[in-house]
Amino acid sequence: MKPFDQVAQTRSQLPLIVAILGLIAVAAVMLWEYLSPSSGPAEITQVREPSAAPSTELDALFAALGIRRPAEPSEAPDFTLTDLEGRPAQLREFRGKLVLLNFWATWCAPCLQEMPSMERLYQTFKQTDFVLVAVSMDRQGVEVARSFVEHLKLTFPVLLDRTSEVGHQYGVRGLPTSYLIDSDGRLIGAVIGAREWYRTEAKVLIAGLLRQITPTAAPPAQALP
Repeated sequence: MKPFDQVAQTRSQLPLIVAILGLIAVAAVMLWEYLSPSSGPAEITQVREPSAAPSTELDALFAALGIRRPAEPSEAPDFTLTDLEGRPAQLREFRGKLVLLNFWATWCAPCLQEMPSMERLYQTFKQTDFVLVAVSMDRQGVEVARSFVEHLKLTFPVLLDRTSEVGHQYGVRGLPTSYLIDSDGRLIGAVIGAREWYRTEAKVLIAGLLRQITPTAAPPAQALP
């Protein structure tokens, strides 16, 4: 037989060879299952992935909001400023609470953009250990800040930093700039630029950080999406 004929014959038998090998493989599997010890009927259970650790969940929320977290939280610089009524307020007074500290000015368009969502966030959590403090860096002070606050119907505390001294303490380089301060007075997050503070990720983040202060406390129903 010529070599060409041998190759052609081999090719014509190839499907048969593949079928035989397949049957051998199936038989081997069946024999293995037969010889393996029986473990009884499989129990049907609901498979649930383990929930992520709280820190991992918070990390994802910080990232979603573009909030930078320090490698090691440091103590937030303390300060004393006056509010729109001329009353002094000190940052240290808010120890034991979660603080969102926001630096802004009336001439800052992004500040105007984010303030309404900050008000909604404040209204949602004002009955909890959450405090929102907005520090105006307007040099004109109360004259311009008050009209801005009244126009937007803001109800959270507004303090005046006319000389930008506190802003310099915090290294503020652009407005708005916001900081998250934990109940021990440590800086745990910083973000430059406007944010939508009433979005789901922000509300869940604040609720999660509040649970670190009071683990058994449930977040307000309206805080959940």
